[in-house]
Amino acid sequence: MPSMTRRAALGAVAGFAGSVAGCAGLLEEESFPIQRSWQTGVRAPSSVAMTAGGQLLTGSHSPFRDRPIVAGLDDQTGEISWDVTIAKGEKSPLGVGDGRAYAISKAETMVAVDAATGESVWQRPLEPIDAADPGVVEFAPLPLGDRIVVPISGTEDDVPDRLVGVDRADAETLFTHPLPASLSGAPGVTSGGVVAPLVDGRVRLLDRAGEAEWTRDIGTPLSAVGATDGTAYLGAATEELLALEIATGTVTWRGSLANTVFTRPLVTDDRVYVGGADYTLRAFDAASSQQVWRDDLGNAVTHGPMQVGDRLVTLVGGTHRIRGSSGTVPFSPTVLYVHEQDGTRVREVRLDDKSLEAGSVEWAQTAGETVYLGQTFGLTRVAPEAITDA
Repeated sequence: MPSMTRRAALGAVAGFAGSVAGCAGLLEEESFPIQRSWQTGVRAPSSVAMTAGGQLLTGSHSPFRDRPIVAGLDDQTGEISWDVTIAKGEKSPLGVGDGRAYAISKAETMVAVDAATGESVWQRPLEPIDAADPGVVEFAPLPLGDRIVVPISGTEDDVPDRLVGVDRADAETLFTHPLPASLSGAPGVTSGGVVAPLVDGRVRLLDRAGEAEWTRDIGTPLSAVGATDGTAYLGAATEELLALEIATGTVTWRGSLANTVFTRPLVTDDRVYVGGADYTLRAFDAASSQQVWRDDLGNAVTHGPMQVGDRLVTLVGGTHRIRGSSGTVPFSPTVLYVHEQDGTRVREVRLDDKSLEAGSVEWAQTAGETVYLGQTFGLTRVAPEAITDA
């Protein structure tokens, strides 16, 4: 059985000396490109997430068994209150729902963890993924009502690509749906099922039972899916932003871009925001497909845009793994942008200094309307006032 450990002190995390609370006062005097609340030493952090109850969670991509697959953090200090480790193997980002965190590992294990206490709810095996490339754990498990949908899809032909549905309560397998090609981006969840984009240019809707409702051939690799109950939005290598009717898979409109899209489009009530490999952030009217505004950025968009209050946060640059034949591509410079929703640029912060404390910035995410930076050797919470000017 994989081992389960819990730690009450941040000092148990390798590479970090002293408590974050003790170091928080030093951050104002340190040189960092943007104001931060804290920085913690979780190496190779996988993601951040916050439960509806306010519990901040993170994990680690690192294959070493002493790196947490899930850890609970104090959102004000960054102190780790508990963590869960399993056997050696790369780990996925976190899926969160109903007060639990879900993650998978190349140790052929999936875990469900109570986010308030760090106690294991269940563990179950996932086979075969231990010999697959690291891309097999690139995507987070997806809560879908009373079940969790697990994307298992590498970037090489070394594992059967599939979506596995398991019961949220006891991890019983409810369905296994083989995919005809690797996922090209993170699937999107709607009330009726999961929209899955594939590297061969097809997009497929699976219902809650794991049955294919429709498959649409777009003809070119697709981005992660931004979904509402009625429409799915995807960037395509045809240099378009596509809106698909979820009920039928019909393409309802196409917005013109100048390159492909690596990230998930951001969907609000009346706007769709998309950042492209064409170094551009755009806003489209969700009803008419008309471009409302654009801003030319300093590099390809690799994370975001994300909504923080009434502002947009976008990261360009860094090292990004592109699904398909391209592999990992380094983009430079790495810059964090803050925009108003009308396209006004508020802030531009360069983060490409390799001498940054905790190493290079690998990703940006939001949790609880706060921005977090995943770095090579740590997780940084950006001070909320640095985004909102509050």
